[in-house]
Amino acid sequence: MSIERRSNSDVADATPREDEHDTWTISYIDLLLLMVTLFILLLSYQQQTIKQAAVEQEKSRLVSAKKPPINRAFLDQVYMSHLKDRVSVKESKDSIKLAISDSILFFPADAALSRSGEQVLEELAVMLKQRPWYILVEGHTDNQSISTPRYLSNWELSSARATSVTRYLIGQGIAPQRLSAIGYADTRPLTGNDTEQGRSKNRRVALVLRAPD
Repeated sequence: MSIERRSNSDVADATPREDEHDTWTISYIDLLLLMVTLFILLLSYQQQTIKQAAVEQEKSRLVSAKKPPINRAFLDQVYMSHLKDRVSVKESKDSIKLAISDSILFFPADAALSRSGEQVLEELAVMLKQRPWYILVEGHTDNQSISTPRYLSNWELSSARATSVTRYLIGQGIAPQRLSAIGYADTRPLTGNDTEQGRSKNRRVALVLRAPD
């Protein structure tokens, strides 16, 4: 009798251990399945992100391709015209900057255009009307103080000169929507203001040409 009881007891003790082993196995499988599912989700999200980035890059490329290029044809046109000695040209990746000395454009300490200034702008307007670029007109001065009843400082003078050029270009047939004007006074010099030669280079109006978006 004691042997039978011992055998039954051993069987009873073994049963829970097998159940515990099965439970542990199921939990491990569930964990593996969860990790595989998570990995698949992450991989799918990564692929979706890559596809979206590729689509955005292609859209950006197409938009850039539609922009009228800031090309050499215009620059060659400037150099071949009578403007080459009166207009300095600086080319960058997405813009062209045309700088004109104040001594060509204006009367001294004034924003009224001189005849030579009108002639330069008339020639530029003929070329600019052939292209749809946006034009930012910048007025610049040297660091010499100015105070007159009309212009209290270089800020007023540079702004008035930029506006004067802008109005004249509109009068030459360039759409107002393509134009904007700003005065920088002496805050953006090309060179030092220690000499008259340096100051004369800093007194200028610049036309910044950019292709439309």
